[in-house]
Amino acid sequence: MKIALNNELPGLNEYRELLSSMEDNSLDAGQQYEQFCNSRYVLAAYDQGRLVGIGRVAEESEANQVCHITMLQNYRGRDVDTYMRKLLFVNRIG
Repeated sequence: MKIALNNELPGLNEYRELLSSMEDNSLDAGQQYEQFCNSRYVLAAYDQGRLVGIGRVAEESEANQVCHITMLQNYRGRDVDTYMRKLLFVNRIG
C-alpha cells in the first residue's frame, strides 16, 4: 500500500464518492465540502488515484479540535490517519 498525500482540495464529485463508500454516509456532502473549501489547510489521501481520506485544520471556534479527518474504514489504523493528523497539526497555524 502506497498512499499519496496532496494538500489540494479534491473535487466535489470525488468527495461525494468518498462519502458514499463509507458505512455512515449520512453526512451532508455539500455542507461538509464547503467546510473543506473554507479551511486554511486541507490534506487528501489517495490510494492508486482513489480518494480514501481527507482532513482539514479545525477553525479556532471549534473548541478542543485540531483537525477533522474523514477516512474509509479499511484505511483507519494503518498509520495513514496518524500521519495526516501530524501534518494537519503542524499546519494548524495560518
